[in-house]
Amino acid sequence: MFENFMTALRVVFPLAALMGIGALVRKGGLIDRPSMRKVDVLSFRLFMPTLLFKNIYESDLLHHSGGLGFVYIPICMLLLFFVAGVYLPRRLIKNSASAASVGQALIRPNFILFGIAVAESMFGEGGAGTVALFGALIVPLINVFSTMVLELNRSGSADPKKLLISVLKNPMIIATLLALTLLALRIQIPDLIYTVIKDLAGVTTTIAFVSLGVSLDLGQAQSNRRILTWAVLARMVLIPLIFLPLSVALGFRNEPLCALMIFFGAPTAVASYPMAVAMDADGPLAGQLVCCTTVVSIFTIFCWTFLLRTLGLM
Repeated sequence: MFENFMTALRVVFPLAALMGIGALVRKGGLIDRPSMRKVDVLSFRLFMPTLLFKNIYESDLLHHSGGLGFVYIPICMLLLFFVAGVYLPRRLIKNSASAASVGQALIRPNFILFGIAVAESMFGEGGAGTVALFGALIVPLINVFSTMVLELNRSGSADPKKLLISVLKNPMIIATLLALTLLALRIQIPDLIYTVIKDLAGVTTTIAFVSLGVSLDLGQAQSNRRILTWAVLARMVLIPLIFLPLSVALGFRNEPLCALMIFFGAPTAVASYPMAVAMDADGPLAGQLVCCTTVVSIFTIFCWTFLLRTLGLM
């Protein structure tokens, strides 16, 4: 029990500390929120896509994707999330920008960040292969759906051409297509260049969470407490409570079940914050959702990990 708790804490505490540093930076007057918005755009257009590109490029999809038949189940469930992310927020929230941020928060888990750490803790170093490959397959789809949810909720437009253009212009999608193309053509990036790519990817989490801390407005969080309450409960409690037992009933165990546990139970991805800012959604609310779900995940991931391991399922 203690080991599982420490695993969740080791994943979450550094992120919370980075947000705290960002808040201190703002209070110290080193940077203000308007200035940080430019950093958010840079993060969305450069750092986040580079991290996603690196994760996909380093995965051996061509040789191991056949062993990930279970990916079809979460894809079907992701379609359900997409429908819910489009229609529920627009009916419950009057402000379209806020509805867009909530819709994205519901369907976009922080899978890569949490998945690798949790899997290696459970199965040892090298035991996160299934989780990494699962992420390489499912994260690009999540990015596509997130872009569509943001656009549909924000503008209310259902024009297929506009949606397609919005998706194709998304830096995350461009990074995904580029990485898959290089894998398919078996093109290797020279080490000299790839070192730069890894360096850029390595600073993504730090910059994103410090930026989140700078932009966090606790006063506004109070005004959003009703939206935050039901959105956090839906993301962190309702979704895993429905779909994890279903995954067990479908026969998933060990590494595949671990991947599904993170897919359904991880907090909202930090990438949702700069993406919301870049697409004119409610950036502060998106940041608050990342903060709140991340804090709650300390308890929920611990509970699910402890339960599934106790039952001998993982």
